[in-house]
Amino acid sequence: MSIHEIAKRAGVSIATVSYALNNKKKISKEKKELILRIAEEMNYVPNSLAKGLLAKRTSIIGLIVPDISMPYTLAIIRHMEHYARQNDLFLLLGHTNGQMSTMRSIVDSFISKNVDGMILATGLGAADHKEMIKIVSRIQKYKVPNIIISPMQPVTAPSMNYVVPDLEEGEYQITRYLLSQDIKRLVFIGGQDSDYVAAIRRNGFRRALADYKLPAPAELFCDCGYQFQDGYQAILRLLDSGREVPKGIVAINDSVAFGIFKGLRERHLRVPEDVSLVGYDDIELPTLDFIPLTTVKIPVEEICRLSIEGLMKCREGIDMTFQYSLKPQVIFRESVLAQ
Repeated sequence: MSIHEIAKRAGVSIATVSYALNNKKKISKEKKELILRIAEEMNYVPNSLAKGLLAKRTSIIGLIVPDISMPYTLAIIRHMEHYARQNDLFLLLGHTNGQMSTMRSIVDSFISKNVDGMILATGLGAADHKEMIKIVSRIQKYKVPNIIISPMQPVTAPSMNYVVPDLEEGEYQITRYLLSQDIKRLVFIGGQDSDYVAAIRRNGFRRALADYKLPAPAELFCDCGYQFQDGYQAILRLLDSGREVPKGIVAINDSVAFGIFKGLRERHLRVPEDVSLVGYDDIELPTLDFIPLTTVKIPVEEICRLSIEGLMKCREGIDMTFQYSLKPQVIFRESVLAQ
């Protein structure tokens, strides 16, 4: 079905049909109502892609994420889609599985599809962030608006747009809270120093310990992955090692914290009476039978809102570079034995 057929049936020109369908004021109300009624009867659907190509726009935003199995990533996708839809945009999802070579391929595919903008989340390693700088330079070469939502150092990304959470500050604040409750024998479980994101969070942990003049030796850090099962296995290894049971555990994220809780419970250790436990992200896992977790809330919705708003401004031709580092918030619940 095309506007040619609508024009023929209505006895008007193609231009008149276009005016009616695009809500222009160049035709009478009666003629507009006639054309719209005929279009509805003929089940006419506008070819938005063709319109976008004529306007050099597609209303498509490419979102690239490293791991769709993570609850945090799913929250990002959900909120991005919400704000994109509010602005009459469509979200095109690319999943890298943590591989920067895959990200390069997806970026090239998005460029070929003439997307109106890209939102990028990188992997975990330091090398990934160096590679991201090259990828963004390539995107900028094609003048495609883009925003990074993974932590980036302003020094290494002076001309990049980013909207990111201040992960170090969040870890610092929640570790300070444990220390303020006289919980001093701590361990940090999750990630490893070679992971860029984990290194940032561990820096916050170390900074809080330094405030209390406490050392941060390597044995305070238990390396593991980022999933529920990783936390579960890590705490069992720690408990089986013969080391003294910590009084407080700082988990790299909530998924790991929930796994740790399962392991503690299996070894008949209570949270928070025997061990205080905190997480990060403030994810929603209502199916788990778990004591309410003290954690750090990342402002995911705000990250998504600012990202879409920024892309809209760039899309309108506004020449700007914007860099937001959003402060996380400690959420106080019942998994810490407070004084």
